[in-house]
Amino acid sequence: MKKIFLLSTLSVSLSLGWCTTTQAQQNEVGIVFRKDAFADVLKESARTGKLVFIDCYTSWCAPCKWMEKNVFVNDTAATYYNATFINYKIDMEKGEGPALRERYNVQVFPTYLFINSKGELVHKATSRMELPEFIDEGKKALDPARSLASMEKAFNSGRRSKENLLAYALALQKTDRNKADTVSKMLIAQLTDADLQTPLGWQTIQAFCWDENEKLGKYFTAHVKDYTKKYDAAAVNKMQERLLSTTLYGLIRKKDSTAFYARLSPWLNTTDAGLQKKALMMEAEFYLTTSDVKNFVKVTDKGLAGVMQQDDAGLSFLARRCQYQAAGDKQFLQQAYKLAKRAAVIAPREYSNQGTLAKICQELGNKPEALEAAEAAYQLSLLETSKIQKIAQKELDEIKEMK
Repeated sequence: MKKIFLLSTLSVSLSLGWCTTTQAQQNEVGIVFRKDAFADVLKESARTGKLVFIDCYTSWCAPCKWMEKNVFVNDTAATYYNATFINYKIDMEKGEGPALRERYNVQVFPTYLFINSKGELVHKATSRMELPEFIDEGKKALDPARSLASMEKAFNSGRRSKENLLAYALALQKTDRNKADTVSKMLIAQLTDADLQTPLGWQTIQAFCWDENEKLGKYFTAHVKDYTKKYDAAAVNKMQERLLSTTLYGLIRKKDSTAFYARLSPWLNTTDAGLQKKALMMEAEFYLTTSDVKNFVKVTDKGLAGVMQQDDAGLSFLARRCQYQAAGDKQFLQQAYKLAKRAAVIAPREYSNQGTLAKICQELGNKPEALEAAEAAYQLSLLETSKIQKIAQKELDEIKEMK
């Protein structure tokens, strides 16, 4: 009887243990990442026939943390990735990370690798992305027509149709900007005027058109009405704004005030608040570049009282640009202080606002306020990456040593 009792107890324990494990698996939140040796992950890939998905991250990478908090925990992402791939994540600065970083040419974070059991790269993508795009990257890895390795193989074997070149250039935009530039130029050289009127041509313009004086920009500018009739008007407007921004920055660098104001005129005279804000930012940049403190103060005061009154990010950006461009110029710095102070009042819990205010107060020799802002920035940095924390600590230490 005793023996039977022990066997029964063991049976129940095993049964409960299995149930507990199953329940724990069911209660896992998000994508389940393996943390064992890379070689073991490849063995599991060989055993199951599944590709390995690798999240390449660092401890200081803010977009990495965003993906972890907003996408990897999503039920849809978890269901798809847990069922489809062997998921693995590794810090690129620790353990096997540096070797894998070199092996797969990981240059930015986050980078997402999809590899087979032999360790061969099948697909690669980078950067923070929303859920639909993240799911689609997984589907690309499984699609011989859309995976990066397949497109590279087709390109190297001479299969360079316009469709193939566009797909490859778009994929390379996320992994290798220099190569993407090379492939996109090959594509653009092939495109005729008739091609540019097609959906393929419009997609190429949206992805690779940045200068109104180059082939794509010239054609788009001359046929804006055609694109507005055929495609989304908002997308066409966005393209026009992009091209004008590029032109304006070029004129700022040349310090060509006549041409600058002639091209800025549509934005200055619009009733669209977004474009008014862009115009103001452009004017401010022009005055910084030309060291015109009087007009810089005038235009930024106008912004403070108008379209930028509640825009802490915009005001903080202007303050940083002013502090950087006009370092040591007290008149510029005093206006930068006004902008940074307003940004910190609007959003005091924003690290960049407090950090910018601290730096400007330091340059103005205002130790009490610099110290107050630097301490606030340091406390807020504790919610950010380790890299930001080090920057905040360094700034705080420097201000404490001020005379």
